[in-house]
Amino acid sequence: MIKIWISIPLVLASVFGSLLLTGCSTYEEVKENLKFLHPDYVKCSVAQVIDGDTFDCQLSDVNIEKVRLIGIGIPESIGDSAKDFSKSYLRRGTPVRLEPDVRSRDSDGRILAYVYLPGGKMLNALLIQEGYAQVIINPPNIKYKDLFLKLETEAREQLKGLWKSK
Repeated sequence: MIKIWISIPLVLASVFGSLLLTGCSTYEEVKENLKFLHPDYVKCSVAQVIDGDTFDCQLSDVNIEKVRLIGIGIPESIGDSAKDFSKSYLRRGTPVRLEPDVRSRDSDGRILAYVYLPGGKMLNALLIQEGYAQVIINPPNIKYKDLFLKLETEAREQLKGLWKSK
């Protein structure tokens, strides 16, 4: 029993230490980066971008799945720009992490996910923040609804992307 209690702090110290060495300078940043240790995240690599909110992701040597970003919609008027924006982050072979919500697939069989880029940023949020997407609230997948609505309001106020002409 004592060995277990001694090894847990050592493991945590190792994790925190490695996170600090990879550019995290504060406890908050370390804590934020620990979300990648969550067991529900799925790792995959980008195979091909379909459009601004959908891409193919290689889960194994033989398994490629379509992934649809949760909580966003891209109007047709800005679709090409949104696709280019997504492509700038989702190059072939880019490793990403997929975070599911309550419902993991849509009616077309695509994986529904919040997509985290190698630097830790969430692509769903970036698309909204830069005005390439608007928020779509589709229960039960509403985990980041408040964040997304806040980012959309800011993009709208700053007249970014699709909000330029409105």
